[in-house]
Amino acid sequence: MPVSEGQLNGARDYRAKIDIWYSGVQDWGANTSRFDWRVELIDAAGWGSWTNATCEVWATIGGVGYYGQFTIPQSTAGQSRTVLSGSTWHGHDGEGYRPGFASDAYIKVPHSNIGEGGSGQAWVDAPRIPKPPTAPRNLRVENVSPISAGVRYDEPADWRGSSAQGYTADWYEINGSNNPRVWQDLNSQGYTDPQGGAVAGAPQLKPGTTYHVYVYARSNVGNSPSASIALTTDAGGRVRVDGSWRNATPWTKVNGQWRRVRPYSKQAGSFRTVR
Repeated sequence: MPVSEGQLNGARDYRAKIDIWYSGVQDWGANTSRFDWRVELIDAAGWGSWTNATCEVWATIGGVGYYGQFTIPQSTAGQSRTVLSGSTWHGHDGEGYRPGFASDAYIKVPHSNIGEGGSGQAWVDAPRIPKPPTAPRNLRVENVSPISAGVRYDEPADWRGSSAQGYTADWYEINGSNNPRVWQDLNSQGYTDPQGGAVAGAPQLKPGTTYHVYVYARSNVGNSPSASIALTTDAGGRVRVDGSWRNATPWTKVNGQWRRVRPYSKQAGSFRTVR
């Protein structure tokens, strides 16, 4: 799959052709793709007078230099041939796309004082290297109660060429000291909610308590940055302050320490938490 062809300008009419192609190999960690290339001497019918002499060839592929030597046997003097070949790695940009690169070649033969070279621009397509997605969007709080709350969110604006593999929602209790993670939800799909502890492995949240929820999108190349939101569960009761009802959290003293308590009401023969 030739990409560029440079015309040799020498004492006789010879041409050098530079072929460059994507090899199918990428290093995602280094953000690079490998390209294979060759320099060919073509239309070489007039080279018979220089057969068996040492010739030299230089190539610069995307800023990387290469050098080689070759001879032309008398029996194949008029045949086209590859005189230099190799592989080179080229980087992609920050979004995983690979910009084009320049190439050129130069061939020198004995008995000629004229520099003979070919050059061309190489713009070779290579697949995009995928990147971690952008963060989930539009987080909003729903279904708040004294013992539970939910967070709904939208998918990332751009998966950046990667394959979606789900979401992670980390729930942290904000208590002014160590702020522990109380739940890691690995199974949410646009909505995360402990449902008062009804979800397997999820906690029953505390009344009148603030939680921070961090949501990540997972892909085959890694996690997105987090998107976060804060929420506060309803308190166990309410008091009227300046004409408005506000959440109030009841406390009781146990063994000399004040502890938050939760009011219960008997409904259909069972005690349940209430506001």
